[in-house]
Order: sequence, then structure tokens, then C-alpha cells
Amino acid sequence: MNNKEVEQQHIEAQRRLNEMLSENGMIEDDFKFVAVGYLSIDEEFEKGEVSTSFLTKLKVFWREGMTLATAGHHTCEFCNIATGSSEKELIDRENKIKYIFPEMIFHYITEHKFKPSNEFIEFVMRS
Repeated sequence: MNNKEVEQQHIEAQRRLNEMLSENGMIEDDFKFVAVGYLSIDEEFEKGEVSTSFLTKLKVFWREGMTLATAGHHTCEFCNIATGSSEKELIDRENKIKYIFPEMIFHYITEHKFKPSNEFIEFVMRS
């Protein structure tokens, strides 16, 4: 799945959750979903260097965060290495954004020079 497909999947899950909560008189904040690091061989992606401090901090968030989903393993379309397929989210409450990213993001950054958006990098660094 690419970033847009992942975002749509999470938007639909949030819509269903909001319907259920609404039926019970509860309200969930509306967040924008931003998928980061779901790369596809069929799409271009930003390349560049990221700081060691960013990568270290993202790894801390990975270890400490709640796992959203896991489904065995994912094989990199660029080099065929397999890693776990878990995904996590980071919540920017100030800007009402939920960033969703896969375990494979670390491989993409270190092996394929994937550079996440500046907004994502800045959020991780200030969190």
C-alpha cells in the first residue's frame, strides 16, 4: 500500500469509530491522517539525509508507542529484504494530525535514503 491508500484506510476506520461513539453520545476529535513511509516502487519519493538525532528519536517513539497493526512481515519492493509489518502512530494534538508510519520506515531511511517530510521531522524533533 502507498501513503494515500493507508490514509484512506485510517480515515474510514476513524469514520466508523466516530459513528459508534456518536451513537453512544460521545465525540472523538477530528484528526487529519498523514501516512509517512509507505513506499511503492511505482511512485517517486523524497530522498535525502536525515539527522542521527531524528532517527534515534523516531526509534524511541517506535519502541514506546502503541502498535496499531501487525500482519507478519513486509518485503521491500526495492531490494526484497523482509522486515516486520507493524505500524505506529504519533499524534500532533496541537495541529490535529495523526502520523501513521510502518516499521519499514527505518529500512527505507537507512538503505534507500527516504527523507520524510520536513513537517514530520520537525514534529518528531519537538515532541
